[in-house]
Amino acid sequence: MSSIRDTLLAAGPQLTTRYTLAELSPARIGEGAGLDERAFTETFDSVLDYINGLQQRFMDGLRDRIFKLTLDAPPGLLRVKLASEAYLSGCLEQRALRSWLIEARAQPLVAAGLRKQNQVYWLIVGSELATKGWPHPQAAGRLYLAMINEASVVEHRAGQVVTSVREALWDFLERGGPRT
Repeated sequence: MSSIRDTLLAAGPQLTTRYTLAELSPARIGEGAGLDERAFTETFDSVLDYINGLQQRFMDGLRDRIFKLTLDAPPGLLRVKLASEAYLSGCLEQRALRSWLIEARAQPLVAAGLRKQNQVYWLIVGSELATKGWPHPQAAGRLYLAMINEASVVEHRAGQVVTSVREALWDFLERGGPRT
């Protein structure tokens, strides 16, 4: 059985089609989840707390997607590329929700969660690059993550895959590695 929190969070994607982030209220969120405002206020401290919960749920979904896609891939560039594709495609598939989350990044609570998440990801990417002998793999991982985040914004604005941007990412992975 789903908890009230899960029910409220599950309503988020549908709410993105009806309201802007500024229009959200406890009553609207509760109603969108088929609950009342009281269910919301007993579960979340504020709309911002709810948005932070949506951010975490969104990132959990992306991590699950990445894990499933890369489970059998050997360490290295292919695994990084597969993970990148999974991330970018997941962001596009949830474009409306992502609009809210991008807008909410200015809020300290959401920004702190993103910083922590980004640090974890760049350490993982750096470790993958280290297996291929990259110079300064952690720094390269951090830069690559910034590139992925920018690519996701470009595709978000375009509303579709931007092939040239993805190809530039793969070129970075393939050509930016160890010097022979």
